[in-house]
Amino acid sequence: MKYFQYITLVLVSIFLQSCETSVDASGLLNQEQLVVINGFLSPQDTTLKIRVSKSRSKASTDTSSLLITDATVTITDETDNEVMLTYNATTSNYEAPATDLPIMPGKKYFLKVMAEGEEYKSSCTIPLERVTRVEQEIKLETRDDFFGNREMKLTVEDIKDVSNYYIVGAVVTGRFPGGGDTDVSVDFEFNKFVTDTNRENTVVNADGFFFLSEDTEITKIVIRVANNEKLLYDSLRAEFFNKENEDNPFIEPVISPTNIEGKNGFGVFGGYQFVEFEITP
Repeated sequence: MKYFQYITLVLVSIFLQSCETSVDASGLLNQEQLVVINGFLSPQDTTLKIRVSKSRSKASTDTSSLLITDATVTITDETDNEVMLTYNATTSNYEAPATDLPIMPGKKYFLKVMAEGEEYKSSCTIPLERVTRVEQEIKLETRDDFFGNREMKLTVEDIKDVSNYYIVGAVVTGRFPGGGDTDVSVDFEFNKFVTDTNRENTVVNADGFFFLSEDTEITKIVIRVANNEKLLYDSLRAEFFNKENEDNPFIEPVISPTNIEGKNGFGVFGGYQFVEFEITP
């Protein structure tokens, strides 16, 4: 299933293990190459990360040559505290310890990048709150097909009095009858993107599927919820949609939104809040 091939792109990206977005530049800016800048900030970060690269075509397979490794990258808060990020060749990101510039809920942060002789700017605001309560129910499905033989119904208690844009994920740990554990990711498909824009102050739901044999005991469930800025939510949703449909010639790709200012700049500098719940059945 394609979902498992790129779950790290969407969910791990949102939890800031990666911040790379591939861009098909063929229809943008008169086919000029773009400077792609991506970075996601959260109070739960231990490391601030920004990635700077050039765009590549869909046909290109060499991404290492597109990395921009000599940029100047700084992040500033509302009171002009500033941190400079340095390039890490191992991760291909510009990085700094989060202790150098604490990321605070509800605060605004400013990004400045000097690359390829041009200046790029952006800003983001960290969501004020994160989710405090979730519920889940797992039941066996009578079918045993492409989706799996178990269904998880996830309920997220909504953050009140504000529009929220959530991305959810879950991992189930099972123990085989003879011993030994296995971790299985729950496939929420497009249901992982949930919002309360039409129904604030309620609960939001997401249904997902996974496979575990009936005699496997579930010993642990880890549920992850990111509350994102709308732009970040829209960007990752577009990326997921494009990868889900990349082999379908009848569906046009969705161009991800951008908030990078500067000549041929593209990408997202966004804020989110992240929480993880560990449940023992």
